[in-house]
Amino acid sequence: MPVSIAVASAAAAGLVAQLVDGALGMGFGTVAAAMLTGIGLAPVVAAAALASASLVSGVMAAAAHTRFGNVHWPTAIRLAAAGAVGGFAGAWALASLAGLDGATPVASAALIAVGAVLAWRGYHGRVPLGPARTGFTLPAGLVGGFAGAVSGGWGPVTVPVLLAVSRLEPRRAVGSAAVGQTSAAAAALLGFWIFAPQSLAVGMPLAEGLALGGAVAAPFAAWLTGRIPPAKLTATIGMLAVALHLRALVAGLALPWPLVAAAYLALAAVWAVALTGPRKRPAPELPEQRAERIEAGA
Repeated sequence: MPVSIAVASAAAAGLVAQLVDGALGMGFGTVAAAMLTGIGLAPVVAAAALASASLVSGVMAAAAHTRFGNVHWPTAIRLAAAGAVGGFAGAWALASLAGLDGATPVASAALIAVGAVLAWRGYHGRVPLGPARTGFTLPAGLVGGFAGAVSGGWGPVTVPVLLAVSRLEPRRAVGSAAVGQTSAAAAALLGFWIFAPQSLAVGMPLAEGLALGGAVAAPFAAWLTGRIPPAKLTATIGMLAVALHLRALVAGLALPWPLVAAAYLALAAVWAVALTGPRKRPAPELPEQRAERIEAGA
């Protein structure tokens, strides 16, 4: 494939992926990693290019989320600190260890369960809000940073966990994760520069294309996050987490494509149901309310 066409394709992929990622907190890394490895790049080269693109698009997304009030800073700062450690460690591990994979069946299954819980909450309109809990952010950022450096998995790890236990508004969970991602991507990029500098030179043209598309989409995606009703945003994030981690879970099983397609069609149907929410039945009329209604009609 000519370089110009590959870069243009990367820009288009970055634009679409960032629209999803900026609004829902996940998707950019997974889509970009699949594209880069799909055209034959070595995992370390694809990861280095992804870290470069994620840093640029992440800065734009973080600025936009801050502008629209989507960031809870105590959570974002803790995520950023832990994500930097995890991102640097992930870059070192990918450059130094053969056969490393960012996802494990156990982790993917656990995060599928978290996504299913979020979809259930969104379906029933149960979005727990209250004083923010930040104690869990350090392990979430550490694991998310490592997964982000290895396979682009920052969002699918951190955002479902934030929504599950932080009590933050969904839009602020997404925005806080976007801020944390910039630190994780910067640390991963530093790690690749130290441990695998040749990978940056090889993947840089595609990284520039991804970054350009992501930077263009980031402001609109951040604006969109605040316009989606919290319950529907929670349900959508939950279903997207299930879809992304299901992909990682079945990648090594060599399932026939009709079965995989049927699974994703079923997920799409469940997502559509989750967006509608349960049918609300009218509350039973109390005797005094009925008397007041009759009297008013008289």
